Amino acid sequence: MLVPLSWLKEYVDIKLSPKDLGERLTEVGLNTEKITREGDDVIFEFEITPNRPDLLSVVGIAREIAAIENTKIKLPPFRSSFAGQAKIKKALPLTIKTDSKINPRFTGIIIGGVKVRESPNWLKERLLKTGQRPINNIVDITNYVMLEFGNPLHAFDYKKIKGSVMTVHQAKGGEKFTSVDKISYHLPKGAVVISDSEKIIDLCGIKGELNSGTFEDTTTVFIRVPVEVPVLIRKTTTSLSLRSDASSIFERGVNAGGTIDALKRCVDLILSIAGGEISGELIDTKKEDFLPWKVHLGIERLNKILGISISEKEILGLLQRLNLNPSKKTRDIIEVTVPTYRNDLKIEEDIIEEVARLYGYNKFPKTIPQGQIPVKQIPYLKDFEIEKKIKNILVASSFSEISTYSLISEKDLLENKINPDITLRVDNPVSREFEYLRPSLIPNLKKGLLQNKPYFDKINLFELGKVYLGPTLDKAKEEYFLSGISNNKSYFEIKGIIEKIFGEFAIKDNPSDYINILDEGISFEINFTDFEKSINLSKVYTPIPKYPSIIEDINIIVEDKVPTGKIIKEIQNQSPLIVRVDLLDVFESSRTFHIIYQHKERNLTNEEVSKIREKILVALKKAFKIKIKE
Repeated sequence: MLVPLSWLKEYVDIKLSPKDLGERLTEVGLNTEKITREGDDVIFEFEITPNRPDLLSVVGIAREIAAIENTKIKLPPFRSSFAGQAKIKKALPLTIKTDSKINPRFTGIIIGGVKVRESPNWLKERLLKTGQRPINNIVDITNYVMLEFGNPLHAFDYKKIKGSVMTVHQAKGGEKFTSVDKISYHLPKGAVVISDSEKIIDLCGIKGELNSGTFEDTTTVFIRVPVEVPVLIRKTTTSLSLRSDASSIFERGVNAGGTIDALKRCVDLILSIAGGEISGELIDTKKEDFLPWKVHLGIERLNKILGISISEKEILGLLQRLNLNPSKKTRDIIEVTVPTYRNDLKIEEDIIEEVARLYGYNKFPKTIPQGQIPVKQIPYLKDFEIEKKIKNILVASSFSEISTYSLISEKDLLENKINPDITLRVDNPVSREFEYLRPSLIPNLKKGLLQNKPYFDKINLFELGKVYLGPTLDKAKEEYFLSGISNNKSYFEIKGIIEKIFGEFAIKDNPSDYINILDEGISFEINFTDFEKSINLSKVYTPIPKYPSIIEDINIIVEDKVPTGKIIKEIQNQSPLIVRVDLLDVFESSRTFHIIYQHKERNLTNEEVSKIREKILVALKKAFKIKIKE
């Protein structure tokens, strides 16, 4: 939010320099992102957190400064009431039909005889300094008062309200809406709108309709100052990807008790700048009165939570500076009265935080954390060591980790032979490229390989991330997958890498079940959620053998269709003294196997090994009809 220093000085005495003021405001939670000089003025750019909608106004920021400077705020002048309007010769009719569930408060008044024209220079300049575009005096005044008080207002051309009726209701869905800036939308179901007797004339809390806007020929206006339901505004802005200054305030919670004051200020400015006269009775439709509320604060509890000791006198002073009107109820209890513009203060802890931030976090003594180191594992603990170990294996095997979007396009699904009809789809995608929740990591890995192909000859990529399975939301589930792709490694190399991963965690699955050969290269995909359930982290210590091993190679000729794994298993079955068998080499129809013999308690003799070798060859000839290569 952009705020000129000259505007702030109208409401509060500021003794600090702009730099010191920015630093002090940041200390109390109002982050000052930038301070720039514009002519003889200084412009502050503030970052407003979602819990402080009261700071989306110049008066709200002035209140913060007044609390810091320990001074009083001077509110802008406006009429004390709308009483005495009996002089109205003929009140213009207007019927309001509303529902407090979707529109908690509807405040407004009719002003006739106005002249819509260009705003005076002081108003245009002030709006420009806050990032607003001047339009005409009526619209500019509503924007000005919104920036000043934090209550959004909207001006309707009264004569364009057909039937002199305004009905607040929710859209059925699909209705066409053209905003005052001439952009057309189709409304989502549930959007809060206002209709006259013929058509929709306002998208509540977000944008006005072009058909009821104020232009040069407007002579009578209806000024509305509403209270909207945050969740309804947020749903509509998200659905339409349409936000405004007003919706930013309503989404966070507007000052429900401030509509009358904002209307008074707006009316006074219109009468002085655009002329005219009040031409109708005050409308203020609401189900309940929006009044300040009480919260109790325990002094002892405050000091216990903050870990410091603040005197009762200082606590009362800090609360008074925050306009919370504190009063002692008992020896330990202070009662505060929270004004309606502070929607964020509901419970005792909120008041404690207010005292702490105004007192100054920098005044808190530096202490070392105390307590015991927890020894019991928390229920939701995730062990990242497993992931780390797997990633290290893949990186050591020349793979590079990538992280891709969880959303993919329909084209990605079809290219990978995935049916979009059984894939979870986003109702309101930001674009067609990000329409579906990915049911596999492979589509993005393939795109990653193709994107890197012009720059690298050898590409090996992997990703460990979530996929989203299930045809419908009620049957959907999230699972982690480990997937990879390579354009240069052989099938056996990929199989060996997966064997290494499985062996590290005592997984007995067949690595071949997880490998696919694609046009782009070799891919693998492992359900990591199921993988973690099968992990055996227990380790058995095996001492280093005291006695040496005997190692020999045998070279056999065998048909290509005979699996190597079956040959290895047959060799191992011939003697418990065979501790390891590996495939050493393959050439045409011959395969060379590396065999290690070892006894745990003594040295082996050549005669013993010769007998085992003969037994191996007999078994292989019988099982696979092998021949010995000379």
